[in-house]
Amino acid sequence: MTRRQLLAAAAAVPRALRAAPPAPGRFWRLWWYEPGLEHGNPGFNTRFRVNSPEASLHPEFGSRSEARSSGMMQILMLEDPRLLDALELYCELWGGHPGTANKRVGVNGRSLYPIPDNGTAAGHCTHQYPVLALRRSDVVNGYNALQFACDQGTTFWGHFIVDNACLRAGLPSGHPDLKKLDLAGFRASVRLHPRRDESIEVRLETNQPERIARADFQGFYEGYDENGDGAALDWHGFTKSRRPEAWLGAAEAAPFSLIWDTAMTPGRTVMIRARITFHDAPGVIYETAASEEIAMPGRETFRVQCVLPSELPAPFWSRAGGRRTARIDLPVAPAAMERVQLHVVVWDGGRGAVEHPFRLNGHPIEVCGAGRHDVLYTVRDVAPQLLARSNSVELLSDTDHHGIEILLPGPALMIRTANARP
Repeated sequence: MTRRQLLAAAAAVPRALRAAPPAPGRFWRLWWYEPGLEHGNPGFNTRFRVNSPEASLHPEFGSRSEARSSGMMQILMLEDPRLLDALELYCELWGGHPGTANKRVGVNGRSLYPIPDNGTAAGHCTHQYPVLALRRSDVVNGYNALQFACDQGTTFWGHFIVDNACLRAGLPSGHPDLKKLDLAGFRASVRLHPRRDESIEVRLETNQPERIARADFQGFYEGYDENGDGAALDWHGFTKSRRPEAWLGAAEAAPFSLIWDTAMTPGRTVMIRARITFHDAPGVIYETAASEEIAMPGRETFRVQCVLPSELPAPFWSRAGGRRTARIDLPVAPAAMERVQLHVVVWDGGRGAVEHPFRLNGHPIEVCGAGRHDVLYTVRDVAPQLLARSNSVELLSDTDHHGIEILLPGPALMIRTANARP
């Protein structure tokens, strides 16, 4: 895929996936999917699998445990829908076999929601973390049945994985449970203080610090699209096993602050919000409003650019010794670069016996793990002298089965240069 096609694909991402305006601070109660018969979720495989209808009759795949999944899960949500003011479904989702199409989910047989496509149907390797606003009338105070489905599209087996799913119940300020928990008067906000060393001090201000167990900070800025939703200007980061991944950082004790280094961030402005958990309110979180928008410090002296691939294979995965190559063309000569980082997200299906499955201009860079079929986001410093104006990225795995995938948006080089003096 060429850079022009990549930009066109990003432009086609539904508006729901793009940057949303700041929302006010609010409480949510989280109800997570739990596997196992004791939770109403029997299964034949260790992961929650979703298949296209053809898989059941396939002469080879139909006998595998993955194909026995009906795509239905139940989530126990003990909430009176009449007392909620919002309801969302959140998922951690591996995008599936490249070419899988029309991913969707039904709720209790009442409403059907499309899961926005972020490149899977076009043949790319993807991951995503959709947030779907549900109707309150979709759910019940009890077990809620979610029916996930997909079409085969252009792939050999329409298939994707839901690693985690959560019903997020919006609790209004007058909710009786907030009063019982003595949280109705809780307040918290984020304040930003730029520093001279190209960093920002992020501080949480709250009227009940003793109640807080942890504050996770998330930034809205222009950067590498590590969560795969097609937006560079976005709330960055995602979750893995329900915990924040690639967020700015966390604080677990007062004064609930951190120092965020912005030296390799391309954005010129930033807003930050916090997700707060409590010592004595299990399942309840508070999401603050976004902070004021401030300028990134030091941008008058340097510039950071995120350079995406000029050419990207579709799909960008390797298995059984099939080598795949992408190209990254740089807008400036390596001699002009002050610092360079590689950003890449992989689905780690296994390298086999290949010692160095990922190479940049022939130089090995470690971006994989133990082949656990999970998402790994890696940032590595790269010496500018290893680069040229045109650079090759090679991927090689000799596993018989899944292998390694490079997920959209593909590998990118974050390059820092000095601003030209007037």
